[in-house]
Amino acid sequence: MIFRVSIILLALYSSLFALSQGQIKTIQKVRDIAKTIPDKRGETFENTLSAICLTESSAGKNMIGDFKQGVHITKASLGAMQIQVATVKFMADTYKNLRWIKELSDSKIANTLITDLEFSATIAAHYIKWLSNHRSSYFTTVSGYNGGYYNKPYYYRVMKNMEIVKKYKKNGQLH
Repeated sequence: MIFRVSIILLALYSSLFALSQGQIKTIQKVRDIAKTIPDKRGETFENTLSAICLTESSAGKNMIGDFKQGVHITKASLGAMQIQVATVKFMADTYKNLRWIKELSDSKIANTLITDLEFSATIAAHYIKWLSNHRSSYFTTVSGYNGGYYNKPYYYRVMKNMEIVKKYKKNGQLH
């Protein structure tokens, strides 16, 4: 009896965290881009950014976050990676290969974050690279993605989603 209940609970748990094909495709694109942008130690963050993508937008299901009525859309977190326009501009000022972004208006950047997964993932990969290069630990790097230095609740949500990413990778659904 206990074994049967355990199997049922395991099946229920798995179905609650089942990703759609669209979500898997989004995460795979994020992973592919993250693998091309290492930090100063040569480390890439494909698992981390995959988990952040799940945490921030449910892998592309929620493209506009923390938007409040009466506030311009360019102040919201946008796209699959939930990046703010100010962060994009900071990355454009920081990395030479992103300087072309400085020619875009804030509205164009916002629209591109929402509509172009490759753009969103590229900015996110550069941002996590920057954080890794300037923070003292993996914990503060991940916390920094959400705008803090020491953010345990956010870090633990990302780590919980990291387990989901690892499960899909182990099952061969992500590479």
